[in-house]
Amino acid sequence: MNALDPKELIEEIYDSDFGFRLTNFSIKPVHVANGLGRGLVGRTYDTTALTRTLRRYVRNQRKGIDEERNPNKNILDDYPETFESLDGQEPNLDRLTRLRTLAFDVLAADDAVFPDQQSFTFSNERFITQDISDVRMGLFLARLLTSEPKNRTNAADCIRNLLSTEYDAWTTLALPLITIGDPQDVIYGKDKAERATKSEHLFTANKKLLKSPTLNNLREAYDRLARFEERSGSKLNSLRRLMLFGCFVLHVHSVSRWSEVESGAPKPPILLDLFDGRVISVRDASRSTVRAAGDSIEGLIRFRFKEFITNKYGSTDEKIKNNIISAKEITKEYKSRFEIYLRGGMEPLNAVTRTFVEYSFEKIREHPVGALIELGRRAGFLTPWANVGRGGKLQKRYTVTAEFLETLIGSIVEPKFPLEFPEFLDKLREYFGIIVGRPEDDLIIRSNNLFETKFGTPTSINEGDLRENVERMRQLIIETGYAKAYADGQTVVMTEPEGL
Repeated sequence: MNALDPKELIEEIYDSDFGFRLTNFSIKPVHVANGLGRGLVGRTYDTTALTRTLRRYVRNQRKGIDEERNPNKNILDDYPETFESLDGQEPNLDRLTRLRTLAFDVLAADDAVFPDQQSFTFSNERFITQDISDVRMGLFLARLLTSEPKNRTNAADCIRNLLSTEYDAWTTLALPLITIGDPQDVIYGKDKAERATKSEHLFTANKKLLKSPTLNNLREAYDRLARFEERSGSKLNSLRRLMLFGCFVLHVHSVSRWSEVESGAPKPPILLDLFDGRVISVRDASRSTVRAAGDSIEGLIRFRFKEFITNKYGSTDEKIKNNIISAKEITKEYKSRFEIYLRGGMEPLNAVTRTFVEYSFEKIREHPVGALIELGRRAGFLTPWANVGRGGKLQKRYTVTAEFLETLIGSIVEPKFPLEFPEFLDKLREYFGIIVGRPEDDLIIRSNNLFETKFGTPTSINEGDLRENVERMRQLIIETGYAKAYADGQTVVMTEPEGL
């Protein structure tokens, strides 16, 4: 029998419980956008011409230097019709160099364009490639947006329509090059298709609602945001917000999943820090909710590992201990660590679970929350805990930019139904688990749990700072133009100011 591999076990959990893998710790929003577009459109394109034009220099990792692989002469020789001048003269090489530099800065803004795989700044379906760096996150979003009930397709249709047009500046810049490539159907290999089917249960509906309450809320919010964008957004801004919101959807789904799988499991909140990290109490409390997010992902993994262990090795301490020690498929290295935990007084089930979890994390190099944190940092809703220095790779806090706040408003508020500010905060908590520090949030923040029972180390709070955090949220919404304050103290949040 082959040796048991905890890495395969954790990948099985990723496939079935999350619908994607938390294994890319350099993931970027353009990767997710590319995967989402691929899942919705069902096509990819040959972008060789654009890739070569953008990527003039390629890094030689062994030598540690950048080598010119695609000089101007080669580009002109291979694609002469693309750079043909109107007056019939030879193209100016200096102007071509400037054009290539500009195009790289615009179309490869996240530096995700390489000879072997590419994810471009997204504005048209002809930018869609076979790049699998999104580890099926984009496919997960596409399945969410096209799942039952089929009459709710606002977001999917909106994104497809935006990608079918060519009237934006990014597409215009690249059009002579991207029209060279031919379309290709998306074909998923047998292994990838089988992995995708393991999460099919996440997208099943019951009485016109997805069975997962979290995913149902996220689907409704995504569709509402699409309706907002169809009314008021420019193409590029709309695509950007729709894609960045997708990154946030992935985050909320991941940190909420444990609470839907195991009865009584916690659901960590998302505390937004509106002080830009300047108020220590709010900054630390927000960081605690990020840490709780990581603990919730690990909690689900431990729960699934315990299920596997009890099914395979027994449900009693004695059976587990004897079967683990005698199991031929478990290596001596695993057994040695297991026995160390036993001698330390740990129960056999917890000892073997800890052993398997630790080895699986070591195999994938980092804690799985690291992939979500990296994606959230690039999407703009996570930022370093401390303003001086990075504050640690995983030491982040939740924040809100004007763009992210606008996205949240569009995903919560219907145009004909403005919300009073407290109602808006209620919706943020209901749909996303977002809190900002109202009195009813105090116990949630202390316990790191939306269900108000203790989860991990209790968090100390400063109630005065939290109330000021709420006020800063209200002021920011007013400043962005999506709320109006009245003399009686009422603040109304809306998506169409003229509607007031």
